[in-house]
Amino acid sequence: MRVANHLDLEIGRRLRRSRLIENLTQERLAEKLEISFQQLQKYECGANRVSSSRLWTISRVLGLPIMYFYEGLDDGEISAAIDCAGAGAGVGAGDGDLTDKTIQTARLLQKMPDGEVKNRLFELIRAVSRTQ
Repeated sequence: MRVANHLDLEIGRRLRRSRLIENLTQERLAEKLEISFQQLQKYECGANRVSSSRLWTISRVLGLPIMYFYEGLDDGEISAAIDCAGAGAGVGAGDGDLTDKTIQTARLLQKMPDGEVKNRLFELIRAVSRTQ
């Protein structure tokens, strides 16, 4: 069995986070991608590597730029300790700070039009999180 590397785990984590922000179940997203939910679960856990063509399709279905899955990646910053035991569930172990409020906040930000207000709100959240 292949051991997942940091990049596989991080891409899977971002995939899962994006799915939750879009309020999609694994079953629903898998249906849109025309794959089994078990395959999606393996992607989210890093158990299976996501091919470049599949990642492109995922980014289109989720309405994300493909670079979202790679932005800011640095070997020193990527945590390999992702708990996939509850991967089929909603928010749970292994998500760190990914709480219901975090997901709700992301959904609200996503609905806002791009512009100065959205940028300033993002910077405010970033500044406050650094002081905690």
